Amino acid sequence: MLGLYLRTARYYRPSQIAARLRLGVDSLLVRRSPWLRHHRYAVPVAPHINERATFFESVGYDSPAFDNQVWHWSETARLCEQGSFKQLNHTVNLGSPINWQAPGTTRLWRYNLHYFDYALDLALLAKRRKDEKVAALLGRLFSDWINANPISEGVGWHSYPVARRIVNWIQAVSLASSEAVFRNGEAEAAWRKSLYQQARYMGNRLEFDCLGNHLLADAKALVFAGIFFGDRAAAQWLDIGERLLWSGLREQVLEDGGHYERSPMYHAIVLQDFLEVVLLFQLNGREVPPWARERLLSMGDFLSGISHPDGEIALFGDSAFAIAHSPTDILAAAEMLLDSPGRWPGAKPGAYSSLLTPQAQKITARRSPSTKKCDSWPATGYVALRGSDPGDQMLIDAKPMGPDHVPAHGHCSLFSYELSVAGERLVVDSGVDEYESGRWRQFWRSTRAHNTVAVDGREQSEIWASFRVGRRCRVLDTACIQQDSSALFVGAHDGFTQQATPILHRRFIATLPGGVWLVLDEVTGAGQHMIESFVHLHPEAICDVRETYAEIAMRSLRVRFHPYASASQGPMKMTCVRGREEPIQGWYAPEFGKREANSVLSFSRDTTLPVKVGYVIAPGDREITSWDLQYSDLGESVQSDISVRSPQGDITRRFQRSKHKSDSFVTH
Repeated sequence: MLGLYLRTARYYRPSQIAARLRLGVDSLLVRRSPWLRHHRYAVPVAPHINERATFFESVGYDSPAFDNQVWHWSETARLCEQGSFKQLNHTVNLGSPINWQAPGTTRLWRYNLHYFDYALDLALLAKRRKDEKVAALLGRLFSDWINANPISEGVGWHSYPVARRIVNWIQAVSLASSEAVFRNGEAEAAWRKSLYQQARYMGNRLEFDCLGNHLLADAKALVFAGIFFGDRAAAQWLDIGERLLWSGLREQVLEDGGHYERSPMYHAIVLQDFLEVVLLFQLNGREVPPWARERLLSMGDFLSGISHPDGEIALFGDSAFAIAHSPTDILAAAEMLLDSPGRWPGAKPGAYSSLLTPQAQKITARRSPSTKKCDSWPATGYVALRGSDPGDQMLIDAKPMGPDHVPAHGHCSLFSYELSVAGERLVVDSGVDEYESGRWRQFWRSTRAHNTVAVDGREQSEIWASFRVGRRCRVLDTACIQQDSSALFVGAHDGFTQQATPILHRRFIATLPGGVWLVLDEVTGAGQHMIESFVHLHPEAICDVRETYAEIAMRSLRVRFHPYASASQGPMKMTCVRGREEPIQGWYAPEFGKREANSVLSFSRDTTLPVKVGYVIAPGDREITSWDLQYSDLGESVQSDISVRSPQGDITRRFQRSKHKSDSFVTH
């Protein structure tokens, strides 16, 4: 066990370890010393408010963009009135008075409870319907939380929930108006004092141990509190928060626009946070540096590029739906706030963009979608291949687990992919439904939970606990080559943890004419090994394994998977499982707290290395008689020759690229 800790800790920065130790000692002292707690987080009798602070433009509460949200807001109000809260697809009644410790729930559920995201729903409903009872309910929830959560006690005082709650409280009261929320000056004064105390607490507990998106959320909270209040301490919060935001934007957003944790969901959350800061600065006369606007535009480009034809994110790297706002809505807000109307073809104004900038509804002219067959983001490590139809797109995970010192959302998913056909998701990532350490968390992060290859059931990297990683496999090479109406991705990594002998995995993925996709894996090394390639299908897909192919039917879509045949190594074994629990396999979690069975097709060989495994995906009405890919080393360059034989027309393609590093990842 000591070795595991050492293999994990060696990647962290010394400053992170020091910060974790400091926070741990500080928490212990504050909990055990009421005097220290009172002295450090004392609040002025009446914290000074910046009366000129503005947090939203004039919101059109009757906007049609909000129409689809009214039922959701009303349901939130109904539940809150009963002392019930729906978080992460689970509704829990916490009684009256509310038990904010929420026993029996996961930490992530409790975190979301203490974020107070639902405060915005109540504020918007109160304003839209001019409903005094809903506004008063919001005020009661504030008072209830303040009375039940003394400083530093419980998960509600963990830094990340504090950061999210500060912003939500300020935004909610700004929307609903303090006159409507607080029925008397005493209640409003108690709320202001609590908010001020939370900001002081946040300023002393910045997450320099976690870094990443957590530290950016902390900085955002300090900026909001710094503008809301008007004293010397608030000015310091604003200064610290702004410096952390801009330095974080420089470090955490890579040159291709991707956030360095490599999670589409957290990328979207970080972009949301910065857009709200941009709006705040615009409304309050503070400057956003021109370079920061350009960096945020590149974040929008990345989000647009790695979204599926359905407009939603890929589920790589602890991503889930319904946490960040829809990418189409975020991009619509970004177009206006960053002065770039019409930049993204998929941008579509919704409730979020209408809240931040009502002018987003007016944009009609947009750029045309990309016609390139291959787009890549080499710094972040993602590739998009596009097929024959505009609705055919594959998103490939060619990334490291994250920055070495922030691997928390890394999975064993290297060279996995998601595939949409005719605009419908067909091959999916398994997603994630919880962060609690245990067998399910281990599964969501495992190699077998992704559309990639496992050797002897080993993991690509040494994942453990909820967010830890010891040994990591390394990306050795990636390239994407476009030729006419086809494109080829090639990637290689250095094997699997705990293997006695070195093993190399090289994957080829090609988009070919006629709606044909090719996936081939070469596994090289020595000895006898079980090689297994997984394909996780959408829950609605029905899998039928036949003698020479597997047929997949979903709605009006029908495709066939044709396995790679080798005369020297015999036929490949095809199996399909669904909803298995021992061991776990065949489960899909598109949202936190939501798990459903899905079919997983696997292609396997128990054989001596080297070996090839793989499959061609073709429309159900296209017969494939044989196929192959030959990879040749030509000295200064490498060459891949593809042949797919079919009565409906053969497909042959030759892709060639230089070995030089400067030519890696994307070549046209």
